Amino acid sequence: MTQVTSQIQSNLRGGGLPPAPRTPAATSTASLAESVTAYIPTEVVAAYVAVIGLLQQPADHSRTPDWIVFWSFVAITPLAVWLGLARHEKTRGLPLPVHPASWPAHTWFNLIAATASFALWGFSLPGTPFQDVSWYKSGYGTGALVIGSLLLGLVSPLFSWDADTRRNLEPTMQTGEA
Repeated sequence: MTQVTSQIQSNLRGGGLPPAPRTPAATSTASLAESVTAYIPTEVVAAYVAVIGLLQQPADHSRTPDWIVFWSFVAITPLAVWLGLARHEKTRGLPLPVHPASWPAHTWFNLIAATASFALWGFSLPGTPFQDVSWYKSGYGTGALVIGSLLLGLVSPLFSWDADTRRNLEPTMQTGEA
């Protein structure tokens, strides 16, 4: 999964050709989860799993810490994506993408896709805080993964970004700002 995540993040951040649509090849929940988590920075997934592992308590404990951790990581996810993109842009000698108005469509897509993917993934995990919500059933998590995987796989090719195109636009953007 780490290889897939690195490849997709590299491709989506302008490091190569856009990946093939990532609709699930198999119907297993694991395959669906993997296709959705490909959009989430690996560091966010690893940190979330570690934190919820630390919070594991008897079944009768308060879910408040679980909810706080879940929503905190939903908020952290777009920041982690932006930091990864900024690091990538900096190493390529491009200016940091500081002003949201100058962000290309793929940046917005990465931020939104990663955040939505994290929420879907968190919604479908065993032991999710959503289990305490009266309407939640575990099958809803699988359904959310199926729909999320399908939509992300269909939409992601529309937001691919060619690094050479970005390099060619940079002088134009900089002279337009002066």
